[in-house]
Amino acid sequence: MPIEASMQHLTVKVSKSNHPDWFLTSVYASPNYKFHSLLWQQLIQFSKNGDLPWLVTGDFNAISSPDDKSRASSVGDLRRCQRFTGWINEALLTDMGFSGPRFTWFRGDSAATRKASRIDRTLCNDGWFLNFPNTEVLHLSKLHSDHLPILTSFVGQQASVNSSKFRFEAAWLLHPQLGEFLDKSWDKEAPLPNSLKDMAEKLQQWKKDVFGSTHLKKRRLIARLQGVTERLANTFYPGLLKLQVKLEKELDLILAQEEVFWFQRANEKWVKLGEQNTSFFHQQATRRRRRNKILTLRNENGEWIDNQESLRNMVLQFYTYLYTQEEGLYEDLMPRGRFPRLQQEELMELLRPFIISDFHRAIFEMKPMSAPGPDGFQAVFYQKFWPLVGKNLTMMATNFFETGSIPEELMESLVVLIPKIDHPETPAHFRPISLNNVALKAITKAMANRLKPLMPKLVAPTQSGFIKGRQTNDNILLLQETLHSLRNRKGKRGGIVIKIDLEKAYDRLHWSFLRDTLGEIGLPSTWINRIMTCVEKNQMRINWNGELTSVIKPSRGVRQGDPLSSFLFVLCMERLAHRIEQVVEEKLWKPIPLSKDGPKLSHLFFADDLILFAEAESGQIDVIRSCLEDFCLSSGQKVNLHKSAMFVSPNVHRDKAQRLSARAGISLTNDLGRYLGISAINGKVTKERYHQLLLKIQNKLATWKANHLSTAARITLVKSISSSMSIYPMFTERLPVSVCNNIDRINRRFVSGEEEGQTKFHPVGWEQLTLPKDHGGVGIRPTKLANQAMLAKGAWKLATGDSTLWVQVMRNKYGGQRQGLQILRKTKGGSFAWNSFTQTVDLLRKGAAINVKNGKLTKFWIDIWAMQVPLLEVTTMEVPVEVRNKSVADYWEEEGGWRFEDFEGYLPPEVINKIRSILLDPLTSSEDTMFWKHTANGLFSAKSAFQTYFAEAAPQDSAFWRRIWKLHCPERVRFFVWLATKEKLSTNSRRKIRHLTLDDKCPICKHTAETNVHCLRDCTPTRKIWEDLVPPHEHNTFFAADHTSWFQMNLNMGDSGERHEDWPSFFALVCWYIWKYRNEYIFQGKKLADSSFINYVKSKATGWLQAWERTSLQLDCNNKPNRTDRLVCWGAPPRGWSKMNTDGAAQGSTGMATAGGILRDSDGDWLGGFCCKIGTGSAILAELWGIHQ
Repeated sequence: MPIEASMQHLTVKVSKSNHPDWFLTSVYASPNYKFHSLLWQQLIQFSKNGDLPWLVTGDFNAISSPDDKSRASSVGDLRRCQRFTGWINEALLTDMGFSGPRFTWFRGDSAATRKASRIDRTLCNDGWFLNFPNTEVLHLSKLHSDHLPILTSFVGQQASVNSSKFRFEAAWLLHPQLGEFLDKSWDKEAPLPNSLKDMAEKLQQWKKDVFGSTHLKKRRLIARLQGVTERLANTFYPGLLKLQVKLEKELDLILAQEEVFWFQRANEKWVKLGEQNTSFFHQQATRRRRRNKILTLRNENGEWIDNQESLRNMVLQFYTYLYTQEEGLYEDLMPRGRFPRLQQEELMELLRPFIISDFHRAIFEMKPMSAPGPDGFQAVFYQKFWPLVGKNLTMMATNFFETGSIPEELMESLVVLIPKIDHPETPAHFRPISLNNVALKAITKAMANRLKPLMPKLVAPTQSGFIKGRQTNDNILLLQETLHSLRNRKGKRGGIVIKIDLEKAYDRLHWSFLRDTLGEIGLPSTWINRIMTCVEKNQMRINWNGELTSVIKPSRGVRQGDPLSSFLFVLCMERLAHRIEQVVEEKLWKPIPLSKDGPKLSHLFFADDLILFAEAESGQIDVIRSCLEDFCLSSGQKVNLHKSAMFVSPNVHRDKAQRLSARAGISLTNDLGRYLGISAINGKVTKERYHQLLLKIQNKLATWKANHLSTAARITLVKSISSSMSIYPMFTERLPVSVCNNIDRINRRFVSGEEEGQTKFHPVGWEQLTLPKDHGGVGIRPTKLANQAMLAKGAWKLATGDSTLWVQVMRNKYGGQRQGLQILRKTKGGSFAWNSFTQTVDLLRKGAAINVKNGKLTKFWIDIWAMQVPLLEVTTMEVPVEVRNKSVADYWEEEGGWRFEDFEGYLPPEVINKIRSILLDPLTSSEDTMFWKHTANGLFSAKSAFQTYFAEAAPQDSAFWRRIWKLHCPERVRFFVWLATKEKLSTNSRRKIRHLTLDDKCPICKHTAETNVHCLRDCTPTRKIWEDLVPPHEHNTFFAADHTSWFQMNLNMGDSGERHEDWPSFFALVCWYIWKYRNEYIFQGKKLADSSFINYVKSKATGWLQAWERTSLQLDCNNKPNRTDRLVCWGAPPRGWSKMNTDGAAQGSTGMATAGGILRDSDGDWLGGFCCKIGTGSAILAELWGIHQ
């Protein structure tokens, strides 16, 4: 039945028996972009009125991403992508994706004129997802049109999942009887695999007999509650009220279990449990299931296969071949003896027997709800019931390390195929990730924990992947710096940069090469054998659309997803680095120098991402090819020449560059594209460089529909997603102000639910939201300030002379002889990264200080060492010019200490006291070092740097604001309380000020202005609640307090006395439910009798706290020992000995400090003592002075 029509679309209502009614909109958008806004105005308006499932499909004549186009996109294309995506979001629609060929429209008959894009698509609303979760969108073969036909099948094929397959459900943890059941059922003496198998069978039966169907229980409870509520609305019966409370508690438990169930499947870890986001988790789980389903792929002949059995066989064949060792002899072509020799104490630590604490650590370092292996038990099971299962696991694991024997069933793994690109077309476009049994991961992770401290020693600084203390940014900065140098290189000697793609690197690794590498490192033979057992005994099945394929028994490769695999792979890749270092030492490979005396670069590795550097000569190409061929023959690796790329410096003639490219067999490019998630800087940096970043953030936020999330959850998402997606460029380059503003604008609109062209009522200004939490904000970081703080981290490393390779390169290239912050000077012709770092000097000066040791390198008057500012800025009279450059050591006498007579006339008493507390050691060889004064340990952090922007304006009530965000209640309640304390609730008083209403009266009592305090405390029905909850003798104080005092009094309350034991949290929840009830009364006409209203609020608030405590307790997997208090008293020394006790104290965190000590004999009798005035310092400093004295 037609509903709506225009020149660009037609909407009909579809009705069919056994299916819900739904809307279908067919679109044929105008080729003229100017008319698109009219189409979307109509669709957006329709979305606001229609509440049925809605499918929108057709030719939109627009793209949502640069990847939807075969040719490079212009700035105009990127802006139109943002606009198109914004319209989709505003209409509350989601792109359903597709399977099949990427592009849907084609034009041109030759390579030069050929164009293609994806301008046809299928969209749907959330109602469609819920009612037709198995919808499939296929791009079919093109016939006589320039468009591919799109087939949208809304029934879809149900994945034939084996329903009998066991999986431990985290929701079971919330059942009160689970712990007791496991205690009785778990066999502590049986081998672990037997105990797990037996427990899985028993849990399946327990689920059927005891736990039951959550969905069914929920429906029944809701129906019963509705009936009880309707009867209570008319007549009050105490018995009915008790029944209502009982049913509500049961429903709260069921809702918590349902939320955990969908949380476990949604895999959205940024949202916290306990927030009642079940519908959101359900939506995300449905989307995730659709995204992971593979409908069609191309075979080796380029034909699209959509038959599920044929697809499964094709994928099984591909990965069986991938994991099978190719015929041919292993060739040993790698140099030997180049790994650093392990010391005896390091070998002894490796050989130390594994004990229960090693496996406990391994288990508790795992993510609780990561996908389980074939046995169905996740880490949360082991973490929650470690006292029960720990013994069995330890027995199995220690037996493995002693005998080398491991149960065969534990070596089985599931392989899930994760797309490496948005729309995979072949089996090679997937990354096979192994889901191993937790018991096996406990073993490999325990070994990885032993190897971890040795990795920085064994692996050179040119490899940044998976090594503690090394970061992705290191390689990004080195590549950018090298490209900058090459682009500005003059003369005849050019340079080349080759980006190498290794094909399925983890999966092709020869086991013989791995064993040989472990021997080269010098690992004990028992370690080598145990590692190889874990690698070679593996059996895997591919999880194909919910079905398991037949078993694959690999003969090469290491499992991606195993804790040990990353270390093993990186160690094998180090053998290639050894080969490169060898030919560099032989002067066959000529690396690229970036400065006169600095390090020369020949290669950079990040796991299997390789970048090679050399001079632009044909001989260098031959050397590079020889090294790669030797490594591939030895290790089983294979270079994908088609995906590799070569950049040649501009000073090399184009003809020569083409010859080098042909000799290498690698295509030439002026832009190496993305490396480790960051686009390589290609010439001058402009704001256009960041259009894709903006589009990516917008599209990512668009996948989470704001209408499924509370404002508090949207704020959490913005803080998580936007910061993580922009984090790498923010650490390495200064984003243009316009880009920072655009990121903030995207975040602001998502938080408010506002779309392009809309203006919405904002309860709080954006500047309030971007304040830190202890300053009265919610902690969303303004992008510009966050960018500066992150850049400052790199600048700090440069200033302090960090040992990382990129710091050495940049200091040699730009620093000269300068030290400290003086090194950070903007340089003409400097790289974009260097100049970005230099612009953080003012920020660093706010927190940089010098730890004076011998005092020889620190300027007494000019540097920051004793006070927060240079002493020259706090003098009481002018300091002579000739002494201003004197060092701190110049004012110290080796025997007598400070030469106060030389400087006390220039400084005020409080500064003299501070200097008095500082002790120098002029004879030490330790030089003065710079430290960061805004952290307790003196180490720089981007977080503390960001906080310095607000340090000068720190509010006195920061503890109160922090208290709000630590309340034991959902984040949405905390956010509500935060709004209420700021008087930002949408009351009639506030709405009248904003000209949204003419009447500011309370709609319930109708004779007083509706303010925050009136709504939450003074309105007639509300007051009765508080009179019931607050002891009578406190009523006067409670009801007389003004708005600010009332909130501070209740939220800061410690000992609650006669009130609820956690009064601040209970108070917040009561306020929340009062507000909810008022809204239901005003907008839905819901009304309760006074007694029912009081009990409704009390039971809801109490129920929430109980549910919160239960969920937190039962899902908390931190197995930390409880704090124990002990009485501390003086212990007498042995007979004939004396004992000195010292102590120190300071006023406040830093103030006037003193120290003292007492000497007593073994009977406790006084022998002597001392006390001393130190000056200005901290308590720790005072205690150290006491020891020193």
